[in-house]
Amino acid sequence: MNSKHKTALAATMAALLGAAGAAHAEFQGRDATGAASSTCTATGPNKCTYFYDTTLDITILNNWNLGRSPWSASAEAGSAQALAASAGLSASGLTGWVLPTGDGFAAAGAQNQFRSIWASAGGSFAGLSGQFDGVQRFAYWTSTEFEQVLGRVWTFSGSNGEPDFAGMDISFFAVAVRPGDIAAVPEPQTYALTLMGVGALLLAKRRRRL
Repeated sequence: MNSKHKTALAATMAALLGAAGAAHAEFQGRDATGAASSTCTATGPNKCTYFYDTTLDITILNNWNLGRSPWSASAEAGSAQALAASAGLSASGLTGWVLPTGDGFAAAGAQNQFRSIWASAGGSFAGLSGQFDGVQRFAYWTSTEFEQVLGRVWTFSGSNGEPDFAGMDISFFAVAVRPGDIAAVPEPQTYALTLMGVGALLLAKRRRRL
């Protein structure tokens, strides 16, 4: 390979690495306590428990291998929705965990969080599995029903990022997301202290009136 080709190859690699770095900048690591961490990783001994997506303003559970379940319009026990809610609650002690949205007709964004996550992770299975732990090369459920056909729900391929739709009774994988940044959510003891403080202020104010 001559020097001209080497220079061109180096420039191409730099561009690709730069693009990948910019894409992955949307994800900020959060440790097991929910605190922001600049050192936790997708896998390994210093594994992040969550990633905060700054583009979508959601927290994503790092574990993308929660198991397979059917989809339920009422999020009944044993469904993919229940699986996501349970996994998120177990990891964080917080409710509000759901499946990501995934309207296959919508652009990346609030109505199609899966498409946004896929693009931000580099638009490939290698990128997605490098960003999150346990990514599967199979279909993942979204929270979005396919309005054109009753009883069908949008799915997302972990392998190639393509949307599809399927019957609710089929078992597909689930991943859990939660609105907002989990690092900004007060811990239970903080809630308790706040309530105690408010209660003390109200009591003092009442005594002054008496």
